[in-house]
Amino acid sequence: MLPAILDTAKDYLFADVGKMIEAGLPEKTQRHLIRLRDIYNYWLQFPMTKDRELVAHIMQAYSLQATQAYADLRLVKALLGDLQKSTKEYHRYRLIEMINAAYEMARINRDAKSMVAAADKYGKYTQLDKEDLIDRGFDKIMIQPFKPTDDPSVAGFKPVPNIREKIQKKIASYWNEEIEEVEFEAVEFDEDEIFKPKPKQDEAAD
Repeated sequence: MLPAILDTAKDYLFADVGKMIEAGLPEKTQRHLIRLRDIYNYWLQFPMTKDRELVAHIMQAYSLQATQAYADLRLVKALLGDLQKSTKEYHRYRLIEMINAAYEMARINRDAKSMVAAADKYGKYTQLDKEDLIDRGFDKIMIQPFKPTDDPSVAGFKPVPNIREKIQKKIASYWNEEIEEVEFEAVEFDEDEIFKPKPKQDEAAD
């Protein structure tokens, strides 16, 4: 039972109910996913809460037995990692919370300069000054099957009739019994003598 809900939660933990219904998820599974989402949000608010305290909260909030509460806690940990180990996601959440708190404090103190600074920091962190990436759908492009062929007509050329026979005849016309294969022999030469010839004595005298 645990692996099944775990796989489903990976895809639909943060999906709205409409998408869950479209996916054909049973109502019981929908309620379970929403409960797991609530536990996650609670953990974000109070990340230093110990396991036994979280289990107590789950049992009280959802009227569950301890066994089911611990099972839900294991699922949340498996999905999102142990937030008590200071994951990056938690740090991102904390940073936004601190920026919001700084903005609210500046607003209460009517400190417009600090309000603008906090808003600027928020905008830069969330990259609101940059355009959203456009999904160009490259991952949906189907790769065309490639099959090698010796038919030139596929490239728009007119094929030559009986081309293979003509090639063999042409090869045979240049071949006779006197022709024999020889091995390649390296030739030794002085590159300076060829490419940098020394001037003749009479030319040097001039």
